[in-house]
Amino acid sequence: MEDSVRDLVVEYCTAAGERRYDRLAELVHPDAVFGGTVKGEAHGAEAFVQGFRNLGPITVRHEVREVVADGDRAYVMYDLVTNTAVGSVLCGELVHVRGGRVASSTLIFDWRRWPEVMQELQQRASDVA
Repeated sequence: MEDSVRDLVVEYCTAAGERRYDRLAELVHPDAVFGGTVKGEAHGAEAFVQGFRNLGPITVRHEVREVVADGDRAYVMYDLVTNTAVGSVLCGELVHVRGGRVASSTLIFDWRRWPEVMQELQQRASDVA
């Protein structure tokens, strides 16, 4: 089971980093919860995936560093590679799996340069508007 959980978490992380949101939605449980060091908790698959869509304009990829699986959960550490001056932001997610899908994730990321990333994201959004 741990291999299947590990494989699912790697696929989930990769799909998010490659901005394949349709695939990401398939990997997330309909009742999923996303929380951690984020603005607010997201409930449901659509809200969960929307969080990654919101980061799409600055996301280049997720480079998985390590995955540790134990039963129905895994911890994945990755670099969120951005196309901003910041470059990469170290992230980690504790992911719980239910029914072969991601049921919850608690995201922890390096706050030291995150405000710069968000400022660039907001600037790009206002330039488009």
